[in-house]
Amino acid sequence: MAQGGSSSTGGIGGRGGSSGGATTTGGTTNSGGTTSQGGATGGSGGSATDAGAAGQGGGDAGTTTLAADSLAVRFANMIMSKYPNPTDIYTKYGYEYNDGIVLRGIEQVYRHTLDKKYLTYIQAYFDAYVSASGVVTLPDTAHSFDNIQPSVMLPFLYQQTGTAKYKTAAANIRARYDTIPRNPDKGFWHKQSCPNQMWLDSIYMGEPFLARYGAAFDCTVGSTNFCFDTVVEQILLIAQHLRDTTTGLLAHAWDDSPSGKQSWANSTTGNSCCVWGRALGWYAMALVDTLGDLPANQTGRSDMLTILTSLAAGLKANQDAKTGLWYQVVDQGSKSDNWVESSGSGMFVYALKVAVNRGYIDSSYSAVADKGWAGLQTKVTTDSSGSPTITGAVPGMGVQNNYAGYVGQSQGSNTAHGLCAILLAAAEMEAR
Repeated sequence: MAQGGSSSTGGIGGRGGSSGGATTTGGTTNSGGTTSQGGATGGSGGSATDAGAAGQGGGDAGTTTLAADSLAVRFANMIMSKYPNPTDIYTKYGYEYNDGIVLRGIEQVYRHTLDKKYLTYIQAYFDAYVSASGVVTLPDTAHSFDNIQPSVMLPFLYQQTGTAKYKTAAANIRARYDTIPRNPDKGFWHKQSCPNQMWLDSIYMGEPFLARYGAAFDCTVGSTNFCFDTVVEQILLIAQHLRDTTTGLLAHAWDDSPSGKQSWANSTTGNSCCVWGRALGWYAMALVDTLGDLPANQTGRSDMLTILTSLAAGLKANQDAKTGLWYQVVDQGSKSDNWVESSGSGMFVYALKVAVNRGYIDSSYSAVADKGWAGLQTKVTTDSSGSPTITGAVPGMGVQNNYAGYVGQSQGSNTAHGLCAILLAAAEMEAR
């Protein structure tokens, strides 16, 4: 397994491999989007031309593109057609993860097509919430990683457009991390209403932004890089508590409260009961996205790669042989009331594909991603107008008290989580 940084042949300036990106020679438009002939400059803190897809931690683009009839393009176009105003994508919660994760998927389509309509759409969302002076209108002043997640695209927007307010907005979000409450082991609370709790969900909602910020801008505090060190600290800390070293899989959440733990928490360990598919998907994606931004010599990076390697092995061992997908409770596939779930499965496909492409895990895992991708496509339906729908994704949910709580959930169509997963998985699997 390669221990190096992210590989990039153009479109994305991967932090782990070099500190900057490649210069662009422009892009050419065709019926399937825009093919990259290079990349945008990706220097730390500097602006980039908007002709290429600069920005770290998002997968590999290079000179790849997506065909006009690819699922990635079709889903992105469907969303933009259905919701011309991107603030209406899924909810009216304001600047919040349900919108942000779908836009993150559209960002990935942009990275592989360089079609500026996708960039324009993403920018329109942020212009609705980011003032000219760089103030971000958050739905709540209290801490919540749900309300931080969209910010992962602020460094990307600055690199693409050179617009100063995005850099200022990113700095304002970065400053919030200085006051996020921590549990006794120094883990960030998931949100203000979840004291002392760490969820796998919040690793994805919070750490990729810090990693991108550290790759794009100055994040030194004293003699250390606060962003990179904090990303590693939080990712390793939650694994220390929730990871089964035998299977490589992680349970959903951990309550570090000295007393009065949540009803779902083991009274001794504070851990939740089950390996929930989408929570594990959030964590897997956070691993590959942040690894793309961390310097190759970052302390703790090799430990993250070890976790990723064992997680990949656990996913391979628990992949449903018939469908290629993964179960709602990942390691309980033999139970008759368990069921394969789309959003977590798509996230695993994305994470495995990116990890293989960058050399983080053995190339044999390409077959696991391929099998998962084949299964995920069976969850896509198309109406008479050609508009696609991703089915079989569990809607948003919190930590459950027991196995029955996880498998007793409903399944939805074109949920924010399902759209995020299909966009990210399709963008990586269909890119050529």
